[in-house]
Amino acid sequence: TMEDGMALQELYYIAEMVVGVAVIISIIFVAIELRQNTYITKKSSADQREARTDWLQRSLILDDEFREFQQRVVFSWDSLEDDEKVRATMLGVQMITPMLNELVAYYNNQLTQDEFRILNRSIELVAKRPHCQKAFNFLKPGYSDKVQNYWIKAVNSDRQVAGIREHALA
Repeated sequence: TMEDGMALQELYYIAEMVVGVAVIISIIFVAIELRQNTYITKKSSADQREARTDWLQRSLILDDEFREFQQRVVFSWDSLEDDEKVRATMLGVQMITPMLNELVAYYNNQLTQDEFRILNRSIELVAKRPHCQKAFNFLKPGYSDKVQNYWIKAVNSDRQVAGIREHALA
């Protein structure tokens, strides 16, 4: 009958509205999940950055032998023995790998401008150090041309960046 047809048609329209609302709720849920995932990824990157600097600072503060070695690496590279240069290069690998990985994240739009500013400062501080240059030459085949070119630009920059030693002794 006509009334049954109208009731079915009304149920159909109601079902369509329910489905529409469900789709909207699903989209909102996905957006919230993406936002949380982005936050977690950025937090992880920030935690890695802190860990990278923390182990170095802690070692420089607490370990006299390491501090002396690091100073010789930075200021007297040519006087190092071959095994010390290998050790220094591995130190460079440990120092710059997270930086290169953060550059990858930057080029994938996963860093804020503030995070990139911190990264850029870190790269400027170490890129010209001999052990970091050796480490980069070892690591660079694993990175994109963008990342390689950014690092090379920092090495070739005329900009002089004062490190903590220069600030402390000024």
